[in-house]
Amino acid sequence: MARSSCFGPFELKSGDSDKKQIFGGHRRPNAASYVTALQEALRAVDIPLAIVDGQFGPGTEQALKMFQWCLTAHPYRRFNQSLVTDTCKVTQALSGRLDTQTASELNRWIAQGYVSTGDLIRLDSKQLDHVEVGVGFRVLSHVSVCEGDVVLSAAAADLLSTANKKAGERCVKLVLNQAFRVNGVPVSGAVVTPATRSQHLIGHAIDCNIVDGSNWNNSRTFAAGRQTEGATNFIDDMKNAGYRWGGNFSNPDTPHFDKRLNPYGDAYEFKFFFNQRIIANNHPIPLKNLN
Repeated sequence: MARSSCFGPFELKSGDSDKKQIFGGHRRPNAASYVTALQEALRAVDIPLAIVDGQFGPGTEQALKMFQWCLTAHPYRRFNQSLVTDTCKVTQALSGRLDTQTASELNRWIAQGYVSTGDLIRLDSKQLDHVEVGVGFRVLSHVSVCEGDVVLSAAAADLLSTANKKAGERCVKLVLNQAFRVNGVPVSGAVVTPATRSQHLIGHAIDCNIVDGSNWNNSRTFAAGRQTEGATNFIDDMKNAGYRWGGNFSNPDTPHFDKRLNPYGDAYEFKFFFNQRIIANNHPIPLKNLN
């Protein structure tokens, strides 16, 4: 199917070259600079690409995968320094090839003035009946983030809503110590050495103490085997709901719960980049209601 002449009527892929006039894996003399047009378009929607050189190499393939991830991972786009929700629903494989759908979406983003962002959201802890932020909870230094906000990936918002629900059912309270974490910022009071590919770095984890009546179930309580029945039941509920508990790690991290994303896959790499960039560049973070 023909697409915009900007990228040509071919499925551009690794190995294509403007200089050699190879497009779609075949030599096509007298064609245009299609790879350069693709690279410039990726930069225009704020996908990181080091070089615009007309050569479809590993950098262009990775950048195209990042754009394809943005299409399907979440609906958020930046527009004129604001955040908008894109109502166009797309299912797209991370192929690293410029197929018809990817080309169409890239053209649409440019026409709409969209640029890429991550999927961080803010959740107001004051709206949660059984969760509160602790005294040592670090408020992120960001123009959007207010006191009491819990910042997580939109894909992991259910981790916090489920924890709130299960805590209520077990008559315990959760006191949050940490949620999303900025890469490179020292972690105070950490029970274990923070992982270099932590779920906190993409917004898929929380750390909390479990308060059962007058009993605080913290790392010392668990280390001594003095955790309460309410805390044990809450942990079992979270595990049964599909979340990981850090107490089962080889190096136990008992305050930790997460919605694990493979830390060595493309999805983790891309989410890490875009979500960390949100904080570094003060991109807007929307406030969402868990109800």
